[in-house]
Amino acid sequence: MSQDGEPGAGLSTRRVHVGGHAVDVRGTFAPERPPILLVHGIGMSGEYFLPFADVLSQTHDVYAVDLPGYGRTPKPPRALTITELGEVLAKVTLALGLEAAVVVGHSMGAQIATHSVADHQGLYAGYVLIGPTVDPTARSLPGQAARLLRDSLTEPPSSNAVIFRNYLRMGPLRYLRTARYMVADRTEESIQRCTIPGLVMSGGHDPIPAGSWLRELVRLAPDAQLVEVPDGPHNVQLNRPRELAEACTPFLESVTGTQPEPRALFGQS
Repeated sequence: MSQDGEPGAGLSTRRVHVGGHAVDVRGTFAPERPPILLVHGIGMSGEYFLPFADVLSQTHDVYAVDLPGYGRTPKPPRALTITELGEVLAKVTLALGLEAAVVVGHSMGAQIATHSVADHQGLYAGYVLIGPTVDPTARSLPGQAARLLRDSLTEPPSSNAVIFRNYLRMGPLRYLRTARYMVADRTEESIQRCTIPGLVMSGGHDPIPAGSWLRELVRLAPDAQLVEVPDGPHNVQLNRPRELAEACTPFLESVTGTQPEPRALFGQS
């Protein structure tokens, strides 16, 4: 692994090679703290996790991955399936030497996370799904596109700039192929095999997953709970990082044993 730069407060970037793939990892690389692994959605990269990662890094060892073909990582010859991305994630977790990490997936990253957890029993301590896809009531490319457009109208311009920059970097053809894999995948099936504790979350204004879908995922999971971040859009980790971290804290404490100081972590109320 080689050091590449400083993307944020307390975070540095290293490139990890696993299974013939390169994966860029932004992290604190502080093994004395309990680890959290952040997994981006379709077309995105660890960049949009940086505000959330900076908050979490005050109490945890935090890693935001750029999976193969995302961000500035080299593109594989073809777009990888959800299952394949879950395998890469597990190999990255092992390569980093993370023990009992909590894996946090946003949007399509929630699908990747559930596959990785389900297929690698004992590797993770818990999982968090933020705005998980794909809601069966919009299980089509047009349905997902319509909800994505609705969300873009509620996101701040600064958030949309990060999102669209990452989409352009991925490229339209690779994005479309990946979107087909995303729509075909069934989170409601993979989550049933996630036997470790889980947390299902969304922003209160997130149009991507319906509330009924979130409740169904919690019902199907062996051990999961539901939490909402009021007023948050789909990319709540980008523009409501402190509120999201505060909502996650009871769950993270329960699976990692951390006891953060609320004022230090979230600021004065």
